[in-house]
Amino acid sequence: MAGREERVLLVFPDPYDALLRAGGTIARLAEDGAGTLVLTSVPEVAGVDEALYLMGARECRVVTMDAHAAIASAIDEQDSTAIIVPHQDTSAFERDELGLVRLAVAEASARRLPLYLAVNDILPVGRRLKAIDVSDQLDAKLDAISSCTGISVDGRIVRRDGAEARSLGETEAFVRLSAPGALEDSPPSVGSRIVTGVLAFFVGAVFGAIGTIAHQSTVEVAGVDVPWGLILSLSGITALLVGLRLVLNDRLIVLATAIGLLGTIFLLSLRSTGGSVLIPQSALGLVWTVAPTLISTIVLAWPRLPARLSRRA
Repeated sequence: MAGREERVLLVFPDPYDALLRAGGTIARLAEDGAGTLVLTSVPEVAGVDEALYLMGARECRVVTMDAHAAIASAIDEQDSTAIIVPHQDTSAFERDELGLVRLAVAEASARRLPLYLAVNDILPVGRRLKAIDVSDQLDAKLDAISSCTGISVDGRIVRRDGAEARSLGETEAFVRLSAPGALEDSPPSVGSRIVTGVLAFFVGAVFGAIGTIAHQSTVEVAGVDVPWGLILSLSGITALLVGLRLVLNDRLIVLATAIGLLGTIFLLSLRSTGGSVLIPQSALGLVWTVAPTLISTIVLAWPRLPARLSRRA
């Protein structure tokens, strides 16, 4: 969800919860020119509506009856392109007397709208997190929260009367539901991950074998030997590992690929029974034995990058 054409509906029974979990994201959307509408069911939370406006929300509405009609009307009027709801624990679910979140999820499913869960400390089982970088909006978020009655701010520690203190970070966390209509859709099965991992292992082995054969190839350009085989081989394995990490966002699959790649390179570096070697003790051979390990380690260890919510995510 980024861009002027986006119109995001946030359905939070408690407006303070919307400010705490998604205030920075609201500000980022506003900076992009996107419209945000907040629906709540808790009236007269002193200062919170004003704080949401400060963060960039275009409108805040309190739903007092016929929640389904109110949600449908808000979607129609805003022409919403995405919906954000809070992930609720048991106590929060019980406090949502109008069933606002449940009805919003059902409406998103019926209209095939992208649906996001704003999560806090508890991550739904089997879900992959999307962390939104709100470091540039954090100070404004803290100022907005401090303007609310009954809420104190000490550095990044926020205390609300009758609730536990919370520490705000530089990211806000969301979970995109791949199939709108249920708060918990099934994660990939163990069997499918094993099959994918085995395929990834063999793909890595193929890349390792091809690179080992080609890495010694050079071409003379202006009197200089250019190791085109090594360059293409390292570029290929980098593109493979980075691509798998970005597309699948699963370190296990990348690890399986790296094991197949590095294992093949190791086996082919051994002297054969006839005394021949595919990776000679040369500068090119040294680079080919060391560089893939470094590349694999970096790709596996690289943290998940904060990103904007994407409608196509």
